[in-house]
Amino acid sequence: MTNILEIAPTMELIAKSEGNFDAVIAHSFGTLITSYALVNRIIPPPSRLVYFGAFNRLLDSLPRFQALTNLPEEIIDGLREMIYENFGEGVLDAVNNETLTPQIDIPALMFHDATDNVTPVEDSRAIANVWKSAQLTETTGLGHRGALQSKEIHNQVVQFLKS
Repeated sequence: MTNILEIAPTMELIAKSEGNFDAVIAHSFGTLITSYALVNRIIPPPSRLVYFGAFNRLLDSLPRFQALTNLPEEIIDGLREMIYENFGEGVLDAVNNETLTPQIDIPALMFHDATDNVTPVEDSRAIANVWKSAQLTETTGLGHRGALQSKEIHNQVVQFLKS
């Protein structure tokens, strides 16, 4: 099973190999990986960040996964126990955008749809509330992935990246 603590160092390796990131555009769980990597790894900061459908707290993924898959509580409890054994409870509890993003002083543009049934819009609202360099734009009717295909949103992202 791949996890955030294994994925985040990949960003550091890419930056070392290919050079600094001009910007990072991340979606859903990738927003949490990006924030974690920027705070906890040695990555030169990009000039801009764009987050779509931001995921706030890592451990919120378990009940959401359970709801999507209809797995019984015993399976989720076993998965949670395995995760805690491998990484420690405190480490994973601390992986949340609400704590990480205030440490990131990079202009950020966030998009989240009110009808997102994978990551609730409340996640992005909570993040934007504490992340002073971020601007949240809420959409309606695009769902979890729709903003990624929206020409109007593409134009906003391009303008933001050029600014």
